[in-house]
Amino acid sequence: MTTQAPATDHNDELTRWVARTRGPVFALIWLPILLLAPIVSNAMAGNTFTLSIYLVIAVVYVVTIIVAHSDGPQWAGELCTLGLTALVVIQFVFSQGGQGFLYPLLAIAAATAIRRRAAFGFVMGLSISGTFAEGFATMSLSNALQFGFATVMAGASTYLIRCLADLVGQLRATRSRLAALAVVEERQRFSRDLHDLLGHTLSVIVVKSEAIRRFAEADSKAAATHARDIEDIGRTALADVRQAVVGYREIRLTEELKLATDALADAGVKAEVTNPLPPLDRATDTLFAWVVREAATNVLRHAHASTCSMTVAVRDGTATLDISDNGRGANGSERGSGLTGLRERAERLGGRVDILTDERGFAVSVTVPMREDQS
Repeated sequence: MTTQAPATDHNDELTRWVARTRGPVFALIWLPILLLAPIVSNAMAGNTFTLSIYLVIAVVYVVTIIVAHSDGPQWAGELCTLGLTALVVIQFVFSQGGQGFLYPLLAIAAATAIRRRAAFGFVMGLSISGTFAEGFATMSLSNALQFGFATVMAGASTYLIRCLADLVGQLRATRSRLAALAVVEERQRFSRDLHDLLGHTLSVIVVKSEAIRRFAEADSKAAATHARDIEDIGRTALADVRQAVVGYREIRLTEELKLATDALADAGVKAEVTNPLPPLDRATDTLFAWVVREAATNVLRHAHASTCSMTVAVRDGTATLDISDNGRGANGSERGSGLTGLRERAERLGGRVDILTDERGFAVSVTVPMREDQS
């Protein structure tokens, strides 16, 4: 039998590389495209001054992009962008227009280096002012419109890619946090289930062992019965732990009420239980089963009670489980993680857990809204 591999991103390495290099690569790739022709033409024509300005613009542009994608302060990239803007304006005035390819380059730098809330406004202002300047310099409406379109497209596309890249980074960080939270939640689930399972089981085993010690000499048959019960409880506990490990543990209220009644009877506690039980939905039934298990465990461990009452009622679409005993109330150190786990389970279903403890005994009340499906 073949095992299917878990689904993964086949291009994960590619996406990571894009995430690391998305800004510098996209911005720097336009440098040779926009400046190669004027640099070569001025070099061939021997225009040393104009060639020097173009080379300085290229260097400042590279520095601007690198600074913008470094861990330095935001104002450093913005300062480089202002310097690049001054050089582009000087070159534009010196050449008397007709060098519109510098403005798209400047728009890319602005969309990359200026803080995001102001970058798009800067690009649009640059496009509008440059369009008018190009139109008046060349007296050509066609050149002006082409200039504005190229500048807007260059700056806007860079701005959108920057926004998408930031969003992808946030999503990847969120996915990592969710994965970590899922691990923590699963650990809490396992810890809670293990506590609820073994706490009750070990308490019953202790009670059964005490019964065996009492009946060992006087009533060997009763002692043997309790010994078999311990054996059965051990097997059941082992199966419960296995189910809890894989997350499929689901207990039923009817079964837990019977087990709790038997365990309390063995400990000399008279249990009064609602009979018959009202119909409950599956989630509420499971929650109440856990509450009965935890309450019975607390009675066996701490209460030293002689009676215990367990009442289940459904009124106006709300299910309520009330459990009380006449033993001594539990102090803060005895509440532990069991009651905390019950609160977490109830809150998941939109319910609440109320606890009352004093010298007259201990009482816990769980209230949960009913759901559609009923078991």
